[in-house]
Amino acid sequence: MAKDLKALLAQKLAENSQRHADAQQETDFDAGREHTRLDVALIDPNPYQPRKAFLQDELEMLATSIQESGLLQPVSVRQNGDRYQLIAGERRLRAHKLLGKASIEAIIIPMHDAEMAVMALAENVDRADLSDYEIGKALRQIEHLFPSKKRLAESVGINREDMYRYFAFETLPEHIQNSLENNPRLLSRAAAADIRRVLQGVDEVLALVVLDDGWQQLEQGELEQSKLAAWISREIKIRTHTDSDSHERALPVDFSKAGKKLGTLVCDHKHLTIKLQRQALSSAQITKLEQFLHKLIA
Repeated sequence: MAKDLKALLAQKLAENSQRHADAQQETDFDAGREHTRLDVALIDPNPYQPRKAFLQDELEMLATSIQESGLLQPVSVRQNGDRYQLIAGERRLRAHKLLGKASIEAIIIPMHDAEMAVMALAENVDRADLSDYEIGKALRQIEHLFPSKKRLAESVGINREDMYRYFAFETLPEHIQNSLENNPRLLSRAAAADIRRVLQGVDEVLALVVLDDGWQQLEQGELEQSKLAAWISREIKIRTHTDSDSHERALPVDFSKAGKKLGTLVCDHKHLTIKLQRQALSSAQITKLEQFLHKLIA
C-alpha cells in the first residue's frame, strides 16, 4: 500500500482524534458530543467499514488486553434514530462482545456520511494496514457520497491517477476477485493496473487462459506479483504467434458438454497443453486417453 496514502489518512485520523479530545474538554456538552457508556446491542456496524475479515486470534488478544487493562480508547459513534452507528472501533466493540460485556465507553459525534466513510478508512489504515484491494473496494463503496471522482480523490488525499489504479481490481475476472477476497495481499494496485493495461485489445478468450495460468503460478509462489503483467504479455505474444508451416493454433480450443465448459486445448510453438476438469472423465476414460496419446506420439 502506498505510504503517501497511509500518511494522509493517518493525518486525518489524528485530526479527528484531536476533535474528540477537544469535545471532551468542553463544559457545554451536547448530545452529539457526549462521552458516555452505551449498550453494545444498540451499536450497529459502520456501513462504510472497509475491512471485511477480522482474525479471531487478534480479537481474542485484544479481548484479553481489555479484560486486564480496560479499554484505553472509547469507540466513536454517531446517533441514528434511537440507535447508534459505529464510526471507529469495530475491533474494540467485537472484543467487548467476545467478553460478554453489556456496555462500552463511547463518544457520540455528529458526522456526515462522507466524513464517516473517510474516517473509517483512515482508522483501518492507521491501526492495521489495509491491502490495496480492500482500499479499492472501500473507495468504490463511498464514491456515491461525493459529487465527483475528483472530490473523492481530494477528500481521501490522493491524485485521480492513483485512484484509478485502485479501481483496476474490478476489471479482473470474478474468480480472481474472489481469490483476492480470501487473500487480498496477493496483488498490489500497481500490478492490477499493469495487468489491465497488457490485456487491453487482446482476444478475451486467450487473455483469460493466460491470466489464469499466471494467477495459478502467483498463488503457488512461483511468480512474483510485480512480474505477473510482464509474464502475461510474453505469453500472449507466444501464443498468438502463428507459424504457417507448422499450422500452430493461435487461439485455445474449448471442450464442452451440455453447454458446460470442461477444458481447454492451447497450442503454441513450444507446447501443446490440454486441461480437463478431473470430474469430466472416469478412471477408465483417463486410461484410454493415456493409451491414445502413447499411440499418437509413438
